[in-house]
Amino acid sequence: MPIVMRGRLTLPGLQAAAPVCRWLTAWAVRSGLLLACAATAAPLDPFLEAGPHTKPGTGFVEFSSDGMSRQLDLLRLRPEGLTDDSAGVLRGFRLRAGYGVNSQLWIEGGFFRRQIFYGGLGPFFNGWQLGGQWRVRESLGRWSGPDISLRLNAWGNEAGTISVPRSTLERYRSFDMLDSLAVSGTADRQVQSDLVATWWTGTAVWSLFSGAGVGRVSVDSITASVGPFSTTWRGGRFDSDLVQSLAPTLGISDALASINYQTRFIHGGAGVRVPLGNWALRGGYQYFSIHREGVDAFISARSSDNAVYRTNHTLLGEVAYRMAPGMRVFVRGQAMSNQMLSDMPLLYNSLTARRFNERYGILSAGVMANF
Repeated sequence: MPIVMRGRLTLPGLQAAAPVCRWLTAWAVRSGLLLACAATAAPLDPFLEAGPHTKPGTGFVEFSSDGMSRQLDLLRLRPEGLTDDSAGVLRGFRLRAGYGVNSQLWIEGGFFRRQIFYGGLGPFFNGWQLGGQWRVRESLGRWSGPDISLRLNAWGNEAGTISVPRSTLERYRSFDMLDSLAVSGTADRQVQSDLVATWWTGTAVWSLFSGAGVGRVSVDSITASVGPFSTTWRGGRFDSDLVQSLAPTLGISDALASINYQTRFIHGGAGVRVPLGNWALRGGYQYFSIHREGVDAFISARSSDNAVYRTNHTLLGEVAYRMAPGMRVFVRGQAMSNQMLSDMPLLYNSLTARRFNERYGILSAGVMANF
């Protein structure tokens, strides 16, 4: 989550450049400015199936409410020792839909909105996903082999401007001269391809999947102010020539350059769906591994101050009940070994990496309509 520091020093004009530069130095070598919060590559990938609907013109619409808090953390997935009950609290919703265009092509998309609380802040994040599957092999029966699909998927997350008010800055010790801090235009974008195989055994549906992708994490701008003086970092440089000239000497250029970076990742896993009359059970597991250009090398060079985290293990479970033809309600749980490392890459940078050694989870409840 946003980790910010406190304090006040108001110096006029160019005299303020020195404290701002000192703040940026601390910002570069200490803990997180952006977001490290307490899932899958693209959302809900452990539930992947090849050709989810076999009949053309069929599909689904799903709406769920997502949350995490001390009361919802039944498995004690949140980090221990939290003194603030609001730390890591998540509220949000997810809307998903899918449609079978014909017997081979399946398209799907989704949108979610989340608010994550930490340290008195509660920024909002928007996430999206759009993809399609092309079934290259269709099973002719229970023992004739699996359905096999190729999948192409694009997904991402973004946040607006995250402004840290003076009242929040005052709570922390290290940034003892800032009057305001704002981070704007944080986003990630990914494209991935997958191979999915699904078997129907008569009593359950089993699936295996694997894939790879590339992405980008970016921050549009960072603005800090001390009294009447403010400076903005955008496009790789500061709007103040004085601050820009001092940046290499202060050792903050590499830290700022590592905020915008390229990624590549692989993932794989398995899932199962078990129909039980009006009830249905689903479960899935995913292994995710990511490589980040530049930022991981920068973190490794500061190993005494931080650590690199490249893998995430995700478990998904769901219990659903058919309350009417074509309509069912469900409860879904998601557990992650390393927070949102694979769901929301924008949260990870050289300042927040240390937070990703912690577990996290999300509990969802919703309704799905099939047509």
